[in-house]
Amino acid sequence: MKIFKWPTWPQYGREEARAVNRVVKSNQIFADKEVKKFEILFAKYVGAKYAIGLGNATHGLHLALAALNIGEGDEVIVTSYSWISSASCILMQNAVPVFCDIEKISLGLCPSDLVKKISNKTKAIIVVHMFGYPARILQIKEVAEKFSIPIIEDASHAHGSEVNGRKAGTFGLISVFSLHQRKALSVGDGGIVCTNDKDIFNKIWKLRSFGHEELSYNYRMTEFAGALGQVGLNNLEGQNDQRIKNAIYLANLLKDVRKIKVRLSNKNEKSVYYAVLIEILVKNINIKVMLSKLQKDGIPIRETWSPLHKHPHFNPKVLPARGLPWKSEKYDGTMKNVIYKNLVLDNVNTFCPNKILELYVHPPTSKKEIEFAAKKIIEIFK
Repeated sequence: MKIFKWPTWPQYGREEARAVNRVVKSNQIFADKEVKKFEILFAKYVGAKYAIGLGNATHGLHLALAALNIGEGDEVIVTSYSWISSASCILMQNAVPVFCDIEKISLGLCPSDLVKKISNKTKAIIVVHMFGYPARILQIKEVAEKFSIPIIEDASHAHGSEVNGRKAGTFGLISVFSLHQRKALSVGDGGIVCTNDKDIFNKIWKLRSFGHEELSYNYRMTEFAGALGQVGLNNLEGQNDQRIKNAIYLANLLKDVRKIKVRLSNKNEKSVYYAVLIEILVKNINIKVMLSKLQKDGIPIRETWSPLHKHPHFNPKVLPARGLPWKSEKYDGTMKNVIYKNLVLDNVNTFCPNKILELYVHPPTSKKEIEFAAKKIIEIFK
């Protein structure tokens, strides 16, 4: 049987080739003019005063915590429903992750559970805008301001997402965007941090390169990434528009299928659909068998993440040489000797990994591909 060929992402062309060739001809590969120009353009696009290009988004999350002087004995609240680096960055600073439940609409950090997780050791809140769908950032910000706790926005999927006309990445003290191969703005691998705080900017700028008085890192962005980033940023809005059209079209085609629901933007929000989320509304469906059939047809659909609080990083079988911060003799907080995999996070356990599927609709996915996917999904869920 012939497999349907879904368009690949990203797709680089003449613009990207010219950008890369420009860097080669310059004989300057190390972070320089191309990176600086990209930083200026990205900050302007997001609506931030400062942007700093890095090797990847994990670098950005790590340096965000370091810039806030977070370390041993400190707690950082984070969602359990995300990619691993949203939480593993906390371990990089030898701080203690405190996992928060998600709320049902955005699948982002739950504001009401957030309040319950705050302690006198809470030094930051990491909010993730998953799959390009904004989290409940206004309500989260209200809680954070009440307790004077800084927000770090992990906007790795959310280039161009908005709440009330304001772009994701401008609500927290620091925001981090991924520029990885699969992201909407792709440079192969890279990341960028935004902030309006000059002191935070200066500190992260120093931390990204070796040799300063404080321990610093080799986290710089390459000129290739800076040049490709400029091209991608120039095309981003048009490509986001295509993602939005594709998501709406898919939802329209599947609107009468009662067993599933295509999740679209909420009121006063703009989602950019790094992936379109499809919620399964019924029980007793063998998801793996179902996905296998769809994937054999060439449709890029899969389960989303497993809960982070069950990940081996937080439940190691062998004690790592660096130790575990929640088991430290110096730590006496709420997570002292807690077994992470036993945490009760009702919504996380309900939705992931067996209730939410992700389907990629990056451009140049056309109506033809969307219609084919919808037809196959209807056959399974009819």
